[in-house]
Formats: sequence, structure tokens, C-alpha cells
Amino acid sequence: MGIVRVVMTATFLGQRCQNVLHFLNPDGALTHLEISEELKPNFITQLRNVQNNQCSWTQISVQNVGTGAGPADVYSITGAAGSLSGAGAVPAICPVVSIRTGTAGRHGHGRFYIMGLHAESIANGTFQTDALAAYQTYVNNIKNRYKSGGTGPITMVVCPRSDPMSYHVMTDLIVRPIFGIQRRRNIGVGS
Repeated sequence: MGIVRVVMTATFLGQRCQNVLHFLNPDGALTHLEISEELKPNFITQLRNVQNNQCSWTQISVQNVGTGAGPADVYSITGAAGSLSGAGAVPAICPVVSIRTGTAGRHGHGRFYIMGLHAESIANGTFQTDALAAYQTYVNNIKNRYKSGGTGPITMVVCPRSDPMSYHVMTDLIVRPIFGIQRRRNIGVGS
């Protein structure tokens, strides 16, 4: 059994955006390449359905953490832009997905941000109703694949940086109705 750290990278309006997620790889059954190939169609492609076409996924890195940790393996992604044409929103504004586990308290949950917000997904500073429903639909597909007892070969987990083996298995993913702010994604900030 091993925990892998997966960093998914995209660019949006010239800004580099990354999400760091952790997955349980039962019995170490999948190689890093197989994990990358699992996430491309079942995680990234799901999110591309609600992302602006100026958002382009560029790479995935996979690394063991905890015991047996080693260097990250990096894999390129090509032809993986968002599917919604038109104007993109300011890159600092992004949907937030709460990662819930069966453990209460601040150590029992996590979050990730979805870059590439489409401008028409915003209504008066919050989610346009149909956009929120669409995001939750695609996030539910991810949840059903990577939750405890899901259909995928790996399971999403929340774990502390100091002890990744003290993980909590994801039970639910919820798109928050209010956008998050990622100041590092503002124009001219970061790489």
C-alpha cells in the first residue's frame, strides 16, 4: 500500500496553475505512468468539460510519499484544453472543491481549486446556477471513480504533509457555491 502525490499542472491566461492531490495506490499495484494515464481521462477530462478553452493542461507528476519516497515522474499532456469557448474569467478567481472524509475536524477534509473559470459561469460575483450544477455533475463523476469503494483503481485521500501515511479516505466532493481566490494566480504573479 502506498500514497502518491500527484501534481496536475495547467496554464490559464499565461498563468501556471497547479493542484496537489494524494491518492492511495493499493498494494502499489499501479506504476506512476499507469496512475497518470488513469487520471487523464477520468479526472482531467471531466474538468475540461467546464473549463474555458484558454485553460490548457500541460503535465502530471506522480511521486511516492512516506516510506519508499523517491523522485517524481513527470508526464506531458497534449491537446487538453477546456471545452468552453469565449472569454475566460480573471485567473485569481476559481471554483473550490471540498474534499470530505469520514473524519471530523480540520484534519478530516481538504480542498482543490479548479483553474480556467469561464466568464459566463459567473453571475453577480457567484456561480451562475446552471454552471454550478454542471461543475457538481462532473465533480460527482470524479468522486464516484476515486471515493472509498469507487470504480477506480486508486482512491483519493487527505493526508498531512508531516505524515502522509496518516491519511483519510475521501467520501465526498462538494463544489462550493462561492468562488475561491488564488492570489498567486493573478496576472503577473508566479510563473
